[in-house]
Amino acid sequence: MNIRDIAKICGVSPSTVSKILHNKDKDISIETRKRVLEVIKEYQYVPYSKVIKSASPKTNIIGVMLSAEAYGVQDMLYGIEGTAADNGYSIMVFNTEGSTDKAVRYIKVMENKGVDGIIAIYQDEDIFNSLSIPAVCIFDHKVPARQRKTADIYYSMSDLGYLATSCLIKNGHYKIGALLTENDAEIEEGYYRAYKERFLSPIKEWIFRGTEEDIINIGVNKCLNNDVTAIVCTDAMIGYVVYDRLRERGDMIPGKVSVISTRDSRLAEKMKPKLTAVSISPLEIGQTAVENIIQIIEGKKPVHECRRKIEAEIIIRDSVDVPISHKQGGKLVVVGSMNMDCMINVSNIPTDGETLRSRNIVMLPGGKGANQAVGAGKLGGHVYMIGRLGNDSDAKEIYNSLVNSGVKTDGVVFDNSIPTGKAYINVAADGKSTIVIYPGANEKLDSAQVKQFEQLLDDARYCLLNLEISEQTVAYTINKCRKKNVEVILKPSAVEKISERLLRNVDYFIPNEKELKQLIPDDMTIEEKAEALMNKGVKNVIITLGDKGCYLRNEKYSRYFPAADFHPVDTTGAADAFISALAVCLSEGNDIIYAISFATYAAGISITRQGVQPAMVDRVGLDIYKEEINTLYANSLQQTP
Repeated sequence: MNIRDIAKICGVSPSTVSKILHNKDKDISIETRKRVLEVIKEYQYVPYSKVIKSASPKTNIIGVMLSAEAYGVQDMLYGIEGTAADNGYSIMVFNTEGSTDKAVRYIKVMENKGVDGIIAIYQDEDIFNSLSIPAVCIFDHKVPARQRKTADIYYSMSDLGYLATSCLIKNGHYKIGALLTENDAEIEEGYYRAYKERFLSPIKEWIFRGTEEDIINIGVNKCLNNDVTAIVCTDAMIGYVVYDRLRERGDMIPGKVSVISTRDSRLAEKMKPKLTAVSISPLEIGQTAVENIIQIIEGKKPVHECRRKIEAEIIIRDSVDVPISHKQGGKLVVVGSMNMDCMINVSNIPTDGETLRSRNIVMLPGGKGANQAVGAGKLGGHVYMIGRLGNDSDAKEIYNSLVNSGVKTDGVVFDNSIPTGKAYINVAADGKSTIVIYPGANEKLDSAQVKQFEQLLDDARYCLLNLEISEQTVAYTINKCRKKNVEVILKPSAVEKISERLLRNVDYFIPNEKELKQLIPDDMTIEEKAEALMNKGVKNVIITLGDKGCYLRNEKYSRYFPAADFHPVDTTGAADAFISALAVCLSEGNDIIYAISFATYAAGISITRQGVQPAMVDRVGLDIYKEEINTLYANSLQQTP
């Protein structure tokens, strides 16, 4: 700042300012003299500061401009002061209180004081365009580097929302609420980005943005009343309110609802349970800012090499866990096919040369692997999926169906080279169906992919397999299961032969009548065929018999179970509903007789609805029939083994 700058601010000539500075102002009015001296004092103008600066070029002082109420500023200031002192510098602090006018004035003051450089925290980026001394600016967003004279240290508010939401999604949550302030638009963008990356769609009612008062008085209850399983909070203070509201309702944290904050703080560490949060380490930002400004001041690095993004990270504490629905039984892993089903409703199943007119066609997610995973997920199973999809709209719909049913999709791969598989299903008026399958991406679900995700089999109770994928992949997976003590449930489909080497490592083999006839075409009874399979090494044979129920054969039992009494609308997914329910029930420690009774009613309910995955029953729906299930179980136990 020079005499001309003072004169311009006061609206007088430079000579008038010079006379006042040198006490030669007898001919100048008292009002003018007073105004000039006030400006000199306000801007702390030092005459000949540039000459003094050139004579003694370093003051070892760094000016710091901040808004005291902004997020993380106190910790940043600790980092700045400590790092500056360690390097032989002192600091001069100016609080702009968010005012651009004050910031502009303080820049002039710092220039007059001869500071070596400036660190500006959360200030207007445009005020530094004509700065004559080095500056490092700290922002909560990225500023385009083109034509910038400053070295910017920044982090992304969008990343805070993204990391918090991603953490919850990875833990199996998809009904995630968000309690954000009016200034959290970028955090909300990150929330949506995390969902979009996994092809999910949050519901608008899960998100509340408003003042802090509105969040406390309206937002928390609104969010909880939407039955979310997890909540993203703008900060730990809102998290504290959420904790209180959940305890008033008698809900456990994270047992009933998981909670995470997009900003870490000391309060988060003191809460019980300790609050998981996203951290950007304001202390590290302050330290980095000082290190970079010193590099520039001392000529060790140019400005463009001192720009840096500070990456946020999740601080894992105690407030996030998998949804309670994932904890009921042991871990299940499904390795199998995923298709888009084209359901074609016809009056009867067409025969050779017959042309029929369909009254309705529906496209729905399907494939035996995905069906079984969704069925298990809806019943509260702790289930993981390993499978392959194309990179197309069908894949996104199937993926959404999995996640929305509580399935963890760590082992799902999107393949750019081949479309998602399809199944063309004719459904007759009596509920019977036929299926034509185009494997698509399922053909590339190979042993290499299973090996890539074999850690998912660690600690698993059961692995569900089907032969809509290659037998080689199935054999490789079974071998891995044997080594990890995971029991295998195998559904044969569209095959006429299975190697005895594979069968002897199967714990539960579940064909229907047609599949059994293909595998064993001899003129034998169902009991004899089941016996033959046991002789090949299968430990439990369960043959599903449609409206006649099913038959169980193992070392202890040889018995039939009646079907549940439901009117059929579409029987397509009954076997998948049966298998998924059987696996969930077994994983919860139930015996085979109860598990079959449980699965019988899950399959029965599924045939009353159109489609496969949409027809799968959830735990609440199945529990309605608990008395009937118990009756079937009791009657089955009374049969002669």
